[in-house]
Amino acid sequence: MTHGTTVNATVLRVVDGDTLRVRLGDKEESLRISALDTEESNRGSSTKPVTPHGKAAKQAAQKFFPVNSQITLEFAGSEPLEVCLEKYRDNYGRLLVFVHKDGKDYQEHMILEGYSPYFVKYGNVNFPEYHQRYIQAERKAQSERRGIWDQIQANGSEINNYALLTTWWHLRAAVIDEYRSLKVTMPAILNTRLDYARLIELAKDKKETTVFTELRSFKRIRGNHLVIDIGSQQQPFQVFIADLERENSQQVMELLVNRYLSDDVIHPRRNYAYVTGALQLFQNRQDLPPIVQLKVTSIDQITDYP
Repeated sequence: MTHGTTVNATVLRVVDGDTLRVRLGDKEESLRISALDTEESNRGSSTKPVTPHGKAAKQAAQKFFPVNSQITLEFAGSEPLEVCLEKYRDNYGRLLVFVHKDGKDYQEHMILEGYSPYFVKYGNVNFPEYHQRYIQAERKAQSERRGIWDQIQANGSEINNYALLTTWWHLRAAVIDEYRSLKVTMPAILNTRLDYARLIELAKDKKETTVFTELRSFKRIRGNHLVIDIGSQQQPFQVFIADLERENSQQVMELLVNRYLSDDVIHPRRNYAYVTGALQLFQNRQDLPPIVQLKVTSIDQITDYP
């Protein structure tokens, strides 16, 4: 039984153990499969290493998804399909979905066989039934040292420290779960990924709002200004800090560096924050989504709780 909005698609090819290319209606789409993070099978644009078990995961996916096989895509929400097709996309514009074939849950299959951990870096699966099944599948794979849980057998050496990775992911997932609970009673708090379309509308009128956002990395722009990026090409959002020579700006940057900013499992930080301020919109190129930007001048604008 599925829980979110569903649509059928035809498999065109397997890109990786967690990535497919499909035909959806009269259009081709790339899928990034939710709850999975298999190791890499080809270099592509990823900075992660290609591993023997990444190639094994791709072979397992090819066996599960023969070319032209019919599959069911399930979104993480129950909105109308046209809304889901816009809303549930990853940083690169790929559809974020659960995938089922002939009534079988592909996510659970891959976790159970040790091709992937239960991937919660961007939040636990928000369907409780799936969440519990994936936890149990991961525990079973770990208890029997299947696949990635025996790195020496899988890859010849420890390429990925999953004990460290999954601990960091679960810390992030707990923060996201907390946000989801607050969202029920505080619907005005917007998520910079899921509510990107709404943020564009607010930014057009330079409205003030509170957002829940990932804070990933920073870069200098136009001399002595900084922007904090969430790393998304599909839903570009930035926190803007003007003139780093000002004391207030220096305090903001120190808070971000010491409490929030990190994409490094060795030096984990909270990563997520609530940021309040006026929005503005930038359109650098017509072929790219516009950038929503929020200006921060005080540490009081950045908090752990709304």
